[in-house]
Amino acid sequence: MVSRIPAYRQAQIEIKRFIEARGLVKGDALPPEATLASELGISRPSLREGLKALESLGIVESRHGEGVFVAAFSFDAIIENLPYARLADGSSIGDILQIRAAIEIGLITEVVDRIDPADVQLLRTLAEAMVAKARQNASFGEEDRQFHAAMFRCFNNDFLNRLLALFWQVFRRLQEANYEIDRKALEASAREHLHIVECLEQRDKVGLLAAHRKHFHEVFDRLRLAKSVLASAAAASDRSELEPINGLNLQGRLDRLAP
Repeated sequence: MVSRIPAYRQAQIEIKRFIEARGLVKGDALPPEATLASELGISRPSLREGLKALESLGIVESRHGEGVFVAAFSFDAIIENLPYARLADGSSIGDILQIRAAIEIGLITEVVDRIDPADVQLLRTLAEAMVAKARQNASFGEEDRQFHAAMFRCFNNDFLNRLLALFWQVFRRLQEANYEIDRKALEASAREHLHIVECLEQRDKVGLLAAHRKHFHEVFDRLRLAKSVLASAAAASDRSELEPINGLNLQGRLDRLAP
């Protein structure tokens, strides 16, 4: 038996087909509700539900008093709609990091031929700021984000920039939800970034590829260590909760209750 598509889901499909068929782009307005419902052959309640769902996905946006418009492309909706279970699952960090590493390592040698000298100088400034903060046991998440964004914007690929930004945001959110910052690893990470800059300055593609691979290997190692520490802490917590129970003379109490 073929399951029937819910009306609101069918409305989503028809609205997206309408946008594609009309060649609508970001900022273009959709027809008024009554007109659009009539043209698509769906009820107005179903149309409203369909539009509401598409708005949550970032495909359209509703402007009070103006109407509904095609939204600008963004990955924000993906981040906001990540299930909590994915945030709470520490293995998700490794999954996201693996994809990000594959993209960055795959493109890194081309950066040498494309990057502007001013961006190389910016990378050095950011890396040196990381080292300085690490020596003060301060995190440098914002400098790290800017570093990777600046390194790959030389491709002039907006989709790539947004994708890397998405990976960064998801990774940071997952990391913050699961792990404390390892202060001892801060300076090592900062110096990895500084070594990447030195390879770029020397236009050393082989060294740059090796440095970038090493950087991600170190990140994976720190991730595994953090997960191990958390697992040990959780096990110790479980044992401490059981100790008061184990210390009770339950058998003696049960014997006294026996008829």
